[in-house]
Amino acid sequence: MPPTLTSNEIKLGILGRSQRDNKVDLCHFVDMNNHSHNLVVSHTAQELAKFYMEIQKKTTEAVKALVGLRHLSLWEDRSTVARVVDLEAVIDRIVYIYSNPSKAALCDSIEEYPGLSSWSAFLTCEPSVDAEITIDARWYPVSELPKLPARSLSPSQDAALYRELLESEGAHPHPVVLKPFKWLKHFGITEPLRIENIRRRIVARVRENERANCAARATAHTRCVPASVQIREPYMKPHNPKKKGRKIFIICSDREQRIEILQQYRWVFSRCKECYRKLKEGLRVDWPPGTFIPWLPPGITLGAPTAA
Repeated sequence: MPPTLTSNEIKLGILGRSQRDNKVDLCHFVDMNNHSHNLVVSHTAQELAKFYMEIQKKTTEAVKALVGLRHLSLWEDRSTVARVVDLEAVIDRIVYIYSNPSKAALCDSIEEYPGLSSWSAFLTCEPSVDAEITIDARWYPVSELPKLPARSLSPSQDAALYRELLESEGAHPHPVVLKPFKWLKHFGITEPLRIENIRRRIVARVRENERANCAARATAHTRCVPASVQIREPYMKPHNPKKKGRKIFIICSDREQRIEILQQYRWVFSRCKECYRKLKEGLRVDWPPGTFIPWLPPGITLGAPTAA
């Protein structure tokens, strides 16, 4: 989905709708149009799974409505839902998220990026773990979404569709609530001075990465894709990710702690395998909290619950 006014309006509403009921505390995000990055504080594993799956489902339904498809497999099965464990690992992840548009040659600095991000909120909010920034957003049910006149929108077509969305009476207000420093509370960091120092570290590292990316492009005699070109990109443009590595389930800079948590994950995997085996036998089982339970066709009746 190119970063048009239409796309940004719809995707921001999906994020706000999925965040309702305080499923998670949303701290940082950057939407890269063919993928997105979200850093959240999860209250429970079940709520995190609901948040993640709702974003995927609502995005798929929106794209189907926009391009006029009845069936669509939009998401790869390689998505990463990783636990970020220690302070330095979280800082590294935030720097990576905000450096992503520059690294992808979509802008020289994050301020120039035409897609959605929480960068401005991160820069301007007060240095407090309780700081909140509210972004007005509206969620549009599928029935309120217009079908695109073409896969690639001209500026005038995009502006017309955007106005149509804003005039929609069936939209539901669902503001996006950002808590850029909520994650620091889990590391016992609540003093405004320490929080401000961490913000400055993150900003400095993002700027360093942006300068390095610009220098690399200058050496290679390439330049960023102009925002005007990005906006004119077609919807559903084919995309083949460069990386096909192993899935990441844990991000941690401490080796011993990482190994300990990975052992917990292996137990969850083995239990899920057993649950799936019993599911195929027609038995109901209690899945580990926060796992993505396989979809069952309507009308399927399972037997009495059994221990996994």
